[in-house]
Amino acid sequence: MIALVKTHASIGKSILTVEKAFELPQDEVILVEDSMAGFRSAKKLSEKTGKPLRFGLRLETKCSSESSKLIYFARNSEGVDSLRRIYTKTFTKGGGVYELNKEELRGIQVAVPFYDSYIAKNLFHFGIHDLDLEGLNPWYFEEDNGHPFDFLISRALKKQKIETIKAKSIYYEKKEDFAAFQFYKAVCQRKAGRPTTFERPQLEYFCSDQFCWQDYIDKREELS
Repeated sequence: MIALVKTHASIGKSILTVEKAFELPQDEVILVEDSMAGFRSAKKLSEKTGKPLRFGLRLETKCSSESSKLIYFARNSEGVDSLRRIYTKTFTKGGGVYELNKEELRGIQVAVPFYDSYIAKNLFHFGIHDLDLEGLNPWYFEEDNGHPFDFLISRALKKQKIETIKAKSIYYEKKEDFAAFQFYKAVCQRKAGRPTTFERPQLEYFCSDQFCWQDYIDKREELS
């Protein structure tokens, strides 16, 4: 099982700093971010600590009329350059949505996240979502975070006979950090209308305290 770490460079999505991600006891640091903001810091820390960095950019991706979250991992320096161009294009011309162009994916490994993907969307939209990923040989991640929808997504992957990679998304270090993470998300996602509070954070599907490094270690030991 691999750890997919997100840091506070993805605003509102994690309370882990880039520095903390490299302090966690792991041989390789795999970051899945929603922006390129933390890449330079991560690269410097990789060089300083000697820990290899695998950087992935998670983007809403449109193919034909359908869209899905996809993760784009840089395989090499060429891949990093591709990520920069894709990120710039997405947020200067695409309105935050990347129009999938397979010719632009030089040095890139595409991955389908467990949550927010077309596989998950199909569970609630009568199976009408699909993406043309032919020729990309994408990775499919599968997670178990004690979330009510986990078994439904896993069942859909199994039904389609999709080979998966066991993974865990990491947003904070320990389970006791869950309250701090909840407060942070509530503050970052404030909207007009009824105000959010700690007692009423109004966070949709926010119902698991297992998106943490501590639970990753526990589950990895169970699998070994």
